[in-house]
Formats: sequence, structure tokens, C-alpha cells
Amino acid sequence: MENDVVEREGASIDPRRLKFVTENLAALQGLNTVAVGAAMFLLSIEDIWNLPWWARLISGSLQLVFLIIVARGLVVKYYERRFGRVEPKAKSPTTRREAIGCLTTILLIAAALMWGRQLEVWVDATLIGDPSGQIRLLALLVWTIWLSKSARRDPSIDPRGPLFYFVGLVVSVAVAFYPKWYPGVIQSMLWRTLNEGSFWLTFIALGLRDHFVLVRALPKNGSDDEDDA
Repeated sequence: MENDVVEREGASIDPRRLKFVTENLAALQGLNTVAVGAAMFLLSIEDIWNLPWWARLISGSLQLVFLIIVARGLVVKYYERRFGRVEPKAKSPTTRREAIGCLTTILLIAAALMWGRQLEVWVDATLIGDPSGQIRLLALLVWTIWLSKSARRDPSIDPRGPLFYFVGLVVSVAVAFYPKWYPGVIQSMLWRTLNEGSFWLTFIALGLRDHFVLVRALPKNGSDDEDDA
């Protein structure tokens, strides 16, 4: 029955949520993405902020910590302890769809990394009038991809997901094209930080979203949760 629930440690879990988690558990381990995004964001803003040697040392230490957390699989172990582990069937349709979606995303991001610089220079020269290519556009592509993916996700699992990705896309567009209306903002430290670190800030935001979707879909303890994320 569609309205049946599964009892887990005193919590009532909708079978649709349980099915969603078992099919997407690896993809929803967003804290790995947060750690990588945080490390690379710190690296990307070092030159912008012109940090003194001691601040660069702290920043480098934090980057190393974040990357060690990922490399040693500490986040994966945390998820296994809290949510368990799922062994997908190698030839299941879900596994194939996830593999195709992951490959498509990787190819799109690789293409953006290869030709994104030329696109940024063209946008600057055409729309801003500055051929230096300061505008960063890769975050726009990432938000667009995730917005399209969220449209295929069960709305009962992540009802406000499309709104979250749409807002992220709007914010990234605003950051990228703000200099078209106010060219002087290019000298602003805040804009330069948001612009230069936009791709890695996007990683952090997406990782946090995936993590909270997983926590909402499969709570560790307590009562039936609410779909208000």
C-alpha cells in the first residue's frame, strides 16, 4: 500500500523515501562535496584577499584538513555509521541511469573547464566592454544542470528542491552580470570574492542541500519529519 510506513528505531518512514535513499545514497553524501568545495574556495580567494603569510598558512592548513577528510573516507564512514550502506545491483536500471547522469555531468563540466575561459572573455568583451575575462560563468552551468535534474526528482522527497536550485541560478546570474549595470563593482572585494569563488561556493551549497535531503528522507531518530527543507 502506498500509505504503508516502515518502522525504523521508533520513526515512521515512507517507503517512497526509503526507496529513494537506497537508490541515491552515494549521490546524497554531500559533506564530501562541501569539504572539497571549502578547500578549493579558500585556495581561489587567497590572491584576491592578498593574505599575509600567517593567514595563508592557516588557509593552507584548512585546505589540507578538508582534503584529508575526503581522501581518508571519513565522511563515507560517517554516513555508513548513521545511515548504513547499500550494495546496488550492477545491472539495475537505476544504476545505469545514475551512471549515465554522472557521466553527462562530468562531460559538461569538463567542456566548461576547457572552453569556459573563452566564453568568459567573450561575455566580458561583448556585454561588459572589458576583454580581461574576469566574469566566472561555470557556476551558471552547474546550477542549470541541477535545476533540470531536480525536475525529475520525486516532489514528495524534495518539494522545495526546484525552488532552491532556481534561486541558486538567479543568484549566480546576478553575481556574474552585475558589472554590466555597475562596472565599478569589479573593484569591490565582496564581488571579486563571490565571482572568483562562485564555482566552489556552488559546490558547498549543493553538498549541503544533498546532505539535508538525506537527513530529512531518512532521519536517525525521532518522529516523522516534515518536508520543509
